[in-house]
Amino acid sequence: MLDIVTPEKTVLSGEVSSLQVPSVEGSLGILAGHAPLLAELGVGECVVRLADGTTRQLVVAGGFLDVSKTKVSVLASTAEFDDEIDVNRAEAALVRARELMNSSENIDRNELMASMRRAQARIRLAKGGNG
Repeated sequence: MLDIVTPEKTVLSGEVSSLQVPSVEGSLGILAGHAPLLAELGVGECVVRLADGTTRQLVVAGGFLDVSKTKVSVLASTAEFDDEIDVNRAEAALVRARELMNSSENIDRNELMASMRRAQARIRLAKGGNG
């Protein structure tokens, strides 16, 4: 059983055969029977193979992955399916973040880098991995 949730909503809940998710230390692949695990989510593409054989792709950013014997929970700060991504908005966010990064304003560079990674991941997924 997999649950992908954000503070706003349950994004996906159901039986799956596998999950690939970005962690801060690299991509993690989860199959049935995986050892219990707690990991910090990174920013990037999450690939869910549903029990019916279909695949869903989404971008996740921030939060945690909790794997137990019977359930996997992705507790993400943000999660967005590939077909929900507004590419123009993501591209505008990337441009804004780059402009701020190059400005002399007093800004949180770590936060800007995270914003840039989120925008890049959203663009990449929305454009089929070629963005």
